[in-house]
Amino acid sequence: MSIALAFILFLVVACLLWGTSELHYKNFSYVEDVPHHADPTAHHDGPYVEQNIRDIMKDNSTRGYSAI
Repeated sequence: MSIALAFILFLVVACLLWGTSELHYKNFSYVEDVPHHADPTAHHDGPYVEQNIRDIMKDNSTRGYSAI
């Protein structure tokens, strides 16, 4: 009988925690922290170009001194 009571208590606590997290999620709003000035330590070597796997594998080395 105590196992059934423990299971019911577990379900009640789980439902309460789920409900509070849903309420927290509805009230949560994320605002990205944007710096007021540019980062002087950032390196700007040109525009960022996204590469596909073939472009990456052309210059990729996993052996020896070239891997460093």
